[in-house]
Amino acid sequence: MNTSRTPASKTSQAADTLAHDGLIRLISEIDDNGPLQRRMLATTLHGLSRRQLTHATTTGRRLGLLRTGRQGGNASYVLTGAGRDLAEVYDTAARWARSHHYPHPVSDFTTRVQATLTLLAQHPGTTAEAGPDDEAARTLNSVRAALSQWAGDHGDALAPDPVPARAQDGMELAA
Repeated sequence: MNTSRTPASKTSQAADTLAHDGLIRLISEIDDNGPLQRRMLATTLHGLSRRQLTHATTTGRRLGLLRTGRQGGNASYVLTGAGRDLAEVYDTAARWARSHHYPHPVSDFTTRVQATLTLLAQHPGTTAEAGPDDEAARTLNSVRAALSQWAGDHGDALAPDPVPARAQDGMELAA
């Protein structure tokens, strides 16, 4: 049995992995405003539970999207090159969704990104029907191309993590 990943399945896996709201908000916040002090995480990303924050930071570090550093003497989260590239993918997805009123005419950034990435995960490598006009489906390919490029450049980190999630949670809380 051939278990090698096709580009479509790698893109689909990337879309699924990267569509978590905490991760979207964390990466976008740091991209927009620079390093985020660890002690300000819950305040800055209000509305996310401690578990969601832990998942976002653990996933971000595991995928090589962010690292911890020092900013003004304070422990901070900083984007890596892969994180900056992902922020561009998020922006591309949000722009596509906004211009095509997807999933709704009025949606926030995170909802737009999540819905677009979910659409790509459900329709890997095909022109998905995203709305009533062919232009929307055709231009969705630009988002797919951006995600596919990111997955090709940085997707090796998407492989299953050998450290169980419970152990990661403990490591993150201890850090």
